[in-house]
Amino acid sequence: MPILVGDVKLVASQVMDDVAEGGGAPTANVIVDGASNSLFNDISELDRAGGRVNLRKVFASIQTDTTDTYLGGNVVVSDPPGDPRVAVTIFSTESVFDRRTNARDRIEAYLNKGSMWNGFLLENHIAGQRSIQLFQRVGAELPTIGKTLFLVMNEGLANEYSQYIRITRIESETRTFSYSSGGSVVDYQAVVVTCDLSDALRYDFPGSPPERLFTMASGKTKTRDTVVADAAKYCGVVKTTQAVSIGDVAASVSSVFTQLVPSAQTETPLLDLTAGGTSETLIESDNGTVSYTSTVAFNASTALSVGNAIQPGSLSISVSGATLVDNGGDLMSGATVVGTISYGRGLITLASSAPTYSGTKTITFRPAAAPIRVADTAGIRVDIENRSYNYILTIVPSPSPGTIQVSYRAQGKWYDLRDNCAGVLKGASPEYGVGTVSYTTGTVAVTLGALPDVGSEIVYAWGGKANYFNRAGSTIAPPSVAFQLTNTGVTPGSVTITWNDGAARSATDDGKGGISGNATGTINYQTGLIQITPSTLPAGGQTYGVAYTWGPPNEEEFHAPLRNGDGSIDVEVAFDGLIPGSVDLEWNLLIDLYEYISTTPAELQLIRSVDPIKIVKDDGLGVLRDPQGTSFGTVNYSTGVVHFVPDTTVRIPVARYSVARIGWTRNADGAVVPVYRNLFSHWEYITAGASMPVDESGLAKVRFRAAGTSNSSNDSFTAGALAIDLTPSFAENIVPGSINFTLGGKTYFDRLGSLYYDLNPVTGAATLAGGINYANGAASITAWVPAASNAVALRSLLTTLDGTPVDEVTFRIPASPVRPSSLQILATRLTGGTINVSANNNGDITGTEVLGTIDYETGVVRVRFGSWVVAAGNEGEIWYDPQAVVTIDGVPKIFKPVPVFADTIKYNAVAYSYLPLDADIIGLDPVRLPQDGRVPIFRAGDFAVVGHTATVGPITATSGQIVDCGRVRLSRVRVLDGNGQVVTAGYTADLEAGTVTFGVVTGLVQPITVEHRIEDMAQVSDVQISGRLTFTRQITHDYPVGSHVSSALVSGDLRAYVSNLFDQGSWNGTFADAISGSAATATYNDVLAPIVVTNAGAITERWAIQFTNATSFNVIGEHVGVIATGTTASDIAPTNPATGKPYFTLAAIGWGSGWATGNVLRFNTTGALFPVWVVRTIQQGPETVTNDSFTLLVRGDVDRP
Repeated sequence: MPILVGDVKLVASQVMDDVAEGGGAPTANVIVDGASNSLFNDISELDRAGGRVNLRKVFASIQTDTTDTYLGGNVVVSDPPGDPRVAVTIFSTESVFDRRTNARDRIEAYLNKGSMWNGFLLENHIAGQRSIQLFQRVGAELPTIGKTLFLVMNEGLANEYSQYIRITRIESETRTFSYSSGGSVVDYQAVVVTCDLSDALRYDFPGSPPERLFTMASGKTKTRDTVVADAAKYCGVVKTTQAVSIGDVAASVSSVFTQLVPSAQTETPLLDLTAGGTSETLIESDNGTVSYTSTVAFNASTALSVGNAIQPGSLSISVSGATLVDNGGDLMSGATVVGTISYGRGLITLASSAPTYSGTKTITFRPAAAPIRVADTAGIRVDIENRSYNYILTIVPSPSPGTIQVSYRAQGKWYDLRDNCAGVLKGASPEYGVGTVSYTTGTVAVTLGALPDVGSEIVYAWGGKANYFNRAGSTIAPPSVAFQLTNTGVTPGSVTITWNDGAARSATDDGKGGISGNATGTINYQTGLIQITPSTLPAGGQTYGVAYTWGPPNEEEFHAPLRNGDGSIDVEVAFDGLIPGSVDLEWNLLIDLYEYISTTPAELQLIRSVDPIKIVKDDGLGVLRDPQGTSFGTVNYSTGVVHFVPDTTVRIPVARYSVARIGWTRNADGAVVPVYRNLFSHWEYITAGASMPVDESGLAKVRFRAAGTSNSSNDSFTAGALAIDLTPSFAENIVPGSINFTLGGKTYFDRLGSLYYDLNPVTGAATLAGGINYANGAASITAWVPAASNAVALRSLLTTLDGTPVDEVTFRIPASPVRPSSLQILATRLTGGTINVSANNNGDITGTEVLGTIDYETGVVRVRFGSWVVAAGNEGEIWYDPQAVVTIDGVPKIFKPVPVFADTIKYNAVAYSYLPLDADIIGLDPVRLPQDGRVPIFRAGDFAVVGHTATVGPITATSGQIVDCGRVRLSRVRVLDGNGQVVTAGYTADLEAGTVTFGVVTGLVQPITVEHRIEDMAQVSDVQISGRLTFTRQITHDYPVGSHVSSALVSGDLRAYVSNLFDQGSWNGTFADAISGSAATATYNDVLAPIVVTNAGAITERWAIQFTNATSFNVIGEHVGVIATGTTASDIAPTNPATGKPYFTLAAIGWGSGWATGNVLRFNTTGALFPVWVVRTIQQGPETVTNDSFTLLVRGDVDRP
């Protein structure tokens, strides 16, 4: 007999309640169609106020006395609740006997623990705390609002305990910590991140103390990242937003998500954030290799510090019988990974499985610097036309190793890929995607782990070298000793310096500011400052005596002095009889940028707010010279007339650019257009003219001594620190961590503004040896080797000029969605002036020479600094590229850049965040679910059902009446009486013709309503976050706006059958699907007497028939237990109490003989039923529907008779 409509039933599970025991096996209780509260109770006021999740387990059951197949079974939510604050979602664990706790665990497993977080729990935290502190490296990725982390104590042990935590607010602070080593105190910096939590800690979590190697203490709490496990597949229903016509292969729906758990929306202000974020950029700063030797054994987990950052690919460690090298962050011994390298921190950590390396070892590497800087950014907009798994972008100039990050958004979630310093991009999980980068050409190629959402951006961020200079090849003067004499106005030629370092030493001045003898140096006669450089390094605390004569110095100012016909200037001081060698002349300069202007437009120029000055001194012979010996004028000592030429040249840095295509976007007309950027390439020093201003701002100062009485003085000094100028020829800042030089046989390096030598690679300890002023390059040496050579050999030094020009930035706000009109962007132009613009309600950003957009849903911002201008007439500009010309309003235009400083681009915004509700109230722990509580219900490869239900009536039906539904090829028909009850008999439906014919209507409660439904089932080929679903076949009906698209929970073919029949000699009570031990002597003859099952009686269960003697046995189910006893002399057919039909029938004829006590016959049965968990989610808010309902539909096909 074929399967009829009445044979397909929806039956309740054992416990239909929100208790731990909810769910269980199927029962005889059929869910009545149209009956109120047949699945869920009414919604309480408390549920409306706080939100709630209800779970009910039901079964799609085929109840025939045959094993006919219900073909292609699936379950859908065909009609959603009418209340928009109530959502119904279905999923299956495919377990017949599981309970609510099992289903809850499956739901909560959306996120699972991942790799170790790049930080650890700082110190102890106790149960009840609603915040934690993390200890992280400077520059390491910070957790974001909404991020879920996993805390676990005693991981892998019997006493393990853990908790998933969600972050609702973060604050970070860079702090200085210290540790003691070798009797000295060494400072280091770390970031302490304070994270507010959505739920209080449930346990005490012991943390780790601050640690310079950022290694968690043994036996303390581990902090892990989380990854999307998405263990459950959810199905639901949404409405169409556009009509679907016959032949269409796509549908637009309101959302591709369903609300699985309730959440409350709140606003989070984001203030003074840096657009593009920051990156730790590895840049070459070396002039060759640096080596350290150690005789201390390197053991497993040993951490080695080399004092400076390491250039990737340059590290080698010579050990006994082998050489260890680096490769992409791994320390390799041949093909074996024996450790890891943190290039930016100069830290080498041996793996726990590494062997011991004894004897003398030599560590050799090329130093680098790792400045933390604002990242450069670019973006590729994702549209239908270019949506793909693969994207390529060429970055010019090429990025630095270890700085590239590619972010993409798929199904509403952001994923990041980062490079490993070896040209490979990886994600936190291999499923996120992979990529490669060429550090030579700058080409970045990525293969994403999922198709990106249409309308989102592929966001690139990287660090470059354009703003930095490798000054390791500079010649550095030997260290000097400085004395400030008690008196100023020193008489030229009167200075004698004496000291004794085991032998009598002396040096004298030459009357021109120079010092010679057993030391060389200089003296400023006006200020009395002496700097000398001994021929060998002096002893610490060396005493010096200085004999000299002095008199009061004079200074006169001349405002706006007039020029002579040849451009020179004469000024006369009020004294005559000037002392030779005592005259200084200073005047201010204005830089002539003509050469710069001739090649770089004004809007691309760097405008310096401070102009330089020029100082020259007389040489004692009446000539005014600068430090390089160039003559600028004369002085007449007798008359006091100073004659000089106020014109000179200076070297100034200018920004250079290259035009490159960095992505695609859409213009106002919706057309896809390329985005070209004038990418900052490098700073170049050029020669520029400079002269005294000709207006009232011109100023000359003359400092001198006039002839008169001189006073004698003898000063005594005890020398302190030695002074070294590491940037004698450059007005550039030193990048911290980039200094490495040798002096007197010692290797010096810097840490946090201090200088050290005698580094112990194993402990990281070193001897404090001085300090460094990164702004002016002045090094102060407090520890050195006396009598050693005074030569300075610079091994590593990186400098920088403040400010990186950019004309475009693409970034994503760390929390989204963003409240409309809340984004404000501020920046400073190269030419001066501040930009302050805001986005409007539509996401458009416009202002003077600023334009851009923000996608409030994704938080992606793209801003360009400049304006569109007519392309014609600009062909000669350096920012012009013919391929960058686009037609706007019928006119060919090109974007004219007006760059800003990258590190000045700040933004403020307000993001919506979702406050997880109390787990005890809503019935689920939401921390492991997406923060907004939504999960996807459509995926590529899944099946969807497009459906529409319409009605005829109410009408008063008559016997024999034929009702035409007005459309053909219906999927089903349902008749409701005047009380809204389902009528199951008294009519026939011709689905193909679309008609319903009534028989005798006596007894029907009139009027009646005929519901009729059309459906199309199709496989989904593509899902877009915008709500566009694409199918693999054409739609065969017309569907109006407001129809429904349901994702199908597929069970597959449903029928009862027996499998895995075997016997064995003994049984230990464990249900296994393979024989354990030896087979029994006897066997059941299933060829002669097959085990009989029916769709109505069989369940999905594993059975054991265990003999208690040679003829008697117990019938045992894995889940139902002992349900019957029997003998081999009679048929056995234990009854399924839920249906009144046998679970199975074993015929006596099949037993044969030879059975013994303890023998067991094992087999499995599969029932014609499918377990479905139904989730009702109630969002906070008032009710909008008094009597609400939804439709759960069991679908499938049958063999035609």
